[in-house]
Amino acid sequence: MKTITKIATALPAFALLSACATTAPTMPDETDTSAPEKVTAAYDRMAAAPYTCTDGSTIMAKQSINKKQVMLNATLPKVKWTEQKIVLNGYVKGDVASYVNDSNPKAVYAWHMKGDKGIFAIKWASGQEYKVNCQL
Repeated sequence: MKTITKIATALPAFALLSACATTAPTMPDETDTSAPEKVTAAYDRMAAAPYTCTDGSTIMAKQSINKKQVMLNATLPKVKWTEQKIVLNGYVKGDVASYVNDSNPKAVYAWHMKGDKGIFAIKWASGQEYKVNCQL
């Protein structure tokens, strides 16, 4: 009878432990491109680089440590944006960095940097385009 009492007493603890057991979490697949704007890269604590553009626009750009993403904070008066935040995915080849965000079916955003110069472009689904040259 003592054995049955011990089992009956321990049974709720085993049930609780079994209910809490789950599969180990897995890291997201790095080749998943279904949501390009998701932040998957680490950023250092340095301030974003301030770009001033030819049409009075301003863009704050901060590359991820691995250079595979850039976070932009764009104020573009001609597009009626004020501190619009965008994350773009891309790469660096030589001294040129190119980033794109095409997750929005209504527009594609692109940011290219070389030295102290940058180019920001938007192409809407209607075919309309906006492009501005910027400099640090």
